Amino acid sequence: MRQPSTHQNPSDLVGRRVVVRYRLHGGQYGATDVLGVLESAGDVLRIRPTRGGEVVAVAATDVVAVKEIPELTVTRREVRDLEGAALHGWRALETEWLGGWLLRASRGFTGRANSVMPLDDPGLPLGDAVARVEDWYRARGLVPAFQVPEPLGRSLGPVLDGRGWPAFEDRTFVMVAPVSVVLGAERAGLPAVRVDDRPDDDWLAGYHYRGGDLPAHAVDVLVNAATAGFASVDDDGVRVAIARGAVSDSPGGRRWLGVTAVEVAPSARRRGLGGHIVAGLAAWAAGHGATDVYLQVAEPNEPARATYRKAGFAEHHAYHYRRLR
Repeated sequence: MRQPSTHQNPSDLVGRRVVVRYRLHGGQYGATDVLGVLESAGDVLRIRPTRGGEVVAVAATDVVAVKEIPELTVTRREVRDLEGAALHGWRALETEWLGGWLLRASRGFTGRANSVMPLDDPGLPLGDAVARVEDWYRARGLVPAFQVPEPLGRSLGPVLDGRGWPAFEDRTFVMVAPVSVVLGAERAGLPAVRVDDRPDDDWLAGYHYRGGDLPAHAVDVLVNAATAGFASVDDDGVRVAIARGAVSDSPGGRRWLGVTAVEVAPSARRRGLGGHIVAGLAAWAAGHGATDVYLQVAEPNEPARATYRKAGFAEHHAYHYRRLR
């Protein structure tokens, strides 16, 4: 994969995929970003947005920064490699390998920590392997579930269909970016990002678990990583943003920052705090040797996906969950 360009002259990046940060009305209304193909440069930069829409014209005098964002050609090996890193970024309290499948259980807290990750062949006929999965989860009082990364789980789909395992919840996109690019999302004028080894009470109060109230063992899952960090932004003594980061190595040897649990208080939205706190985590992770960042965003959450694209992220692959009826 080609790395982001270090060219300072936008003319050198014409025809490439870039993120352009520029001032609004000469800086009167702050700054914003656009991600797309740079069609021309000069006194005016013209960018065709990645997700369609009209060409954005930006006066060169309003440009703050231009960075190349390389296109991704994702292979099955790269999906397996990234999901292998993610296994260590959000670890279950109990795990067991079935060939190339990792069975995970954490007393029901979060789908990722209570589902099978099918990275490779299970070493058994698929029907027999799924039956083993069903027994394993039932023995723990849990509903059997798979987290199926696309396209790794393609052959698994028909088997699950035949045994009554429907998809549930929306597809989720895994988005990635180099740490060096994400650092640029830090916003001047916002309070500093603090990163702690454990979540404090205000952090936990800001974390909205889709299953409802946090169970007593939730913190055990949240801190269950070799290198975990809990980012916070406080404004006048009030917690306005949180996020969790975990640094882990992939089987291919890359060191990743996994970002989860990004939350911004409703009263503090539209200030750029989401990108700001992710940039703070990226700075923390860089100190631990991380070079790349991944995060997950539900497919229908287009506003969040657009925000992350502006911060330099690109969609890498998707996954969905299957649960036994």
